[in-house]
Amino acid sequence: MATYVISDLHGQYRLFLKLLEKVKFSGADKLYMLGDAIDRGPDGIKILRHVMNAHNMHFLLGNHETMMLHVAASDGSVTPNLNKFQGRREINWLFQNGGAITYHRYRLLRKKERKELLKWLNSCPVSTKVEVNGTTFFLTHTAFVKEIIDTPYKDIDPDVARYIVWYSPFREDIYKSIDDYIACKPWVFVIGHVPAFYLGDDKCARPLSSYREENVIDIDGGCAEPDEKELKGGIMLRLDDLEEFTVSFAELEK
Repeated sequence: MATYVISDLHGQYRLFLKLLEKVKFSGADKLYMLGDAIDRGPDGIKILRHVMNAHNMHFLLGNHETMMLHVAASDGSVTPNLNKFQGRREINWLFQNGGAITYHRYRLLRKKERKELLKWLNSCPVSTKVEVNGTTFFLTHTAFVKEIIDTPYKDIDPDVARYIVWYSPFREDIYKSIDDYIACKPWVFVIGHVPAFYLGDDKCARPLSSYREENVIDIDGGCAEPDEKELKGGIMLRLDDLEEFTVSFAELEK
């Protein structure tokens, strides 16, 4: 039995399946997905439904899922005409953050399936803690509030939820100090949100891998922008021994 973590697949369902195959993921294992399963890539809805229907997979919302929940009608109704979406949040998700392809695939579901998906997403937390081999791992898409653990998204104050899924120790524009993470040692934080490709002194030069600073491990493999095919893809981290398993876009195409 092993515990794995992955983040920021952005619609790359084939890549997700390849990683599960690579680690020989079984019914005895556990997987935590740290949000941003959707948008930009083609099959985010497939990823969500896969995790939703798996007994040993757990989902934490990222900023892209919260954007979707702000736009999708709570009763599961849809419109085929995206031009009807004129609100700030609608434009931000659909046209500025790659949500249009997700909405198209979401619209193809039956209404009952859409309602089930929305209900499930609203029941998912934004952060959790797990203990593996004596180490406490705090899992979150990016930021954290120590008291907000395993709380369903629907029960979290919207401003607090926005802070947790957007603010990062690796973004200057929406910055959360890494000192906040360090103050929680010996916890180890596993996050996504910012591609590891862009971080560190050797950025854009090292092979596809996580970025580690202090007690923070960023496992965003850069699926949102599959341009550097050798250096971007999916990163799956095994918490038992911190071994990383990767599938790059170049490997996926072989």
